[in-house]
Amino acid sequence: MKNPAATFLTILIGCIISCSYYKETERVQPVNSQESILFGQVLLPNGFSRRGLELHVNLIAPGGDLVDKWLLFDKQGHFSYVIEGSLTSVTISAGLRAEIFQIKGEGLPKRNGEGQVDLGVIDLRDQLKVHRLVVRAAEGKPEGEVRVAMWFKPPPVGPNGGRVELGSMQFPPVTLGHEQEWLLPLQADAIYFLVERPIVLEGASGWRSGHQRLFGPYTLAELPPELLMD
Repeated sequence: MKNPAATFLTILIGCIISCSYYKETERVQPVNSQESILFGQVLLPNGFSRRGLELHVNLIAPGGDLVDKWLLFDKQGHFSYVIEGSLTSVTISAGLRAEIFQIKGEGLPKRNGEGQVDLGVIDLRDQLKVHRLVVRAAEGKPEGEVRVAMWFKPPPVGPNGGRVELGSMQFPPVTLGHEQEWLLPLQADAIYFLVERPIVLEGASGWRSGHQRLFGPYTLAELPPELLMD
């Protein structure tokens, strides 16, 4: 005779696995005619990590609103997202909106019968230059973390001269002295790096009230290997 407790445990585990699989499947499948699965792969020099690149899709939502969605791709360059509405454009840019690739309008692939929009392989390897950069603490300044953003013109300021805010999702903190690899468009005329150091208050990092320093402009030929942050 089988052990009732063991039988119950086996059934319970099976239910958990089935539910987990169902939720994962549900996440990547369109549930109505207004949803699509947008997927593809981005090929980059020296691997696939973002290194300052942004992937954006523009949509007309079911209610008529214009929507700009920022998407991430994985370590192999793949991306797959459920989108809702009518796709109008897909853009890949370096830094903050230096456009490298765009497909829109009639150039966009059509949604197939399974609700998929396949962008295929987007090969950007011959359009980008790799640059390695280290941000170090200036002499006498403490070590720690910074956030680094790349621009191709001076960063914008608010109506009252307020500074631009760097979010940690888009600009993850990096340890001073740690080498970063950036991808730069070959047509870039002027390159700026904005470095932000937080103020440490009671053991917590206060990014919003921290110190920012702008480096540049540089040309592709003049890019320094090192920046010193005070």
